[in-house]
Amino acid sequence: MKDTERQIADFLRPYSEEMRAFAQDLRAYLREETKPAFELAGKSAQSFNIGYGFTTTSWDCFCAIIVYRKHINISFPSGASLPDPEGLLHGTGTRVRHLKIKELEDVRTPAVRKLLRDARKKALFLVRDGEIEHDGIKTVIKTRGTKK
Repeated sequence: MKDTERQIADFLRPYSEEMRAFAQDLRAYLREETKPAFELAGKSAQSFNIGYGFTTTSWDCFCAIIVYRKHINISFPSGASLPDPEGLLHGTGTRVRHLKIKELEDVRTPAVRKLLRDARKKALFLVRDGEIEHDGIKTVIKTRGTKK
């Protein structure tokens, strides 16, 4: 097992088996849907977060899996400005919106795929020359105080 995979498994250890499996399944799906991208994994005070973006800066992520004790959301940092004709996104902030996910099939819909594509396009302006030099997913473990 790669070191980053072991670290992600360690981050997920406090969660129930069901939540761990769900998070890993959702992660596998988003890794396919979002590449090329950086996958940024780290803990916050109340959740475990796995973000996807074009840089190694957490706030540059275009979407993120947010694992809580009893549920998982997909966060869209630019969600307030995304077209959402089906009203799938929740939240009232000026930037961030999220999807409430109950099962993997909730994200395998054309409407959610469109949200992912639109969020990805919106984030493209963050890419600097040479920032992404791979065509897959590169995982970066973030710890408090880590800027890159």
